[in-house]
Amino acid sequence: MSHEHDEDHPVSWLLIRFGWKVLDANGEQIGRIFSVKAERSRDIFNGFTYVAGFSLPHYLPAEDIAEIRRGVVQLKPGAPVHG
Repeated sequence: MSHEHDEDHPVSWLLIRFGWKVLDANGEQIGRIFSVKAERSRDIFNGFTYVAGFSLPHYLPAEDIAEIRRGVVQLKPGAPVHG
């Protein structure tokens, strides 16, 4: 079994780390993960904050996420994007 394409497979929110790329629905990078908002002990994922350039972190709820892959969080169409 090949592991070359691991980044193409969805992963758990528990793996999200600081610095992962945040992509809009079209696959364009809009920023990087700043922090995960969750209650890990209860396996409750609320969302995350991300930074774009030198702006303050922006919060997005979990509902706005289309897919989580290793190193990448991609948003659903219509998710509010801050540039």
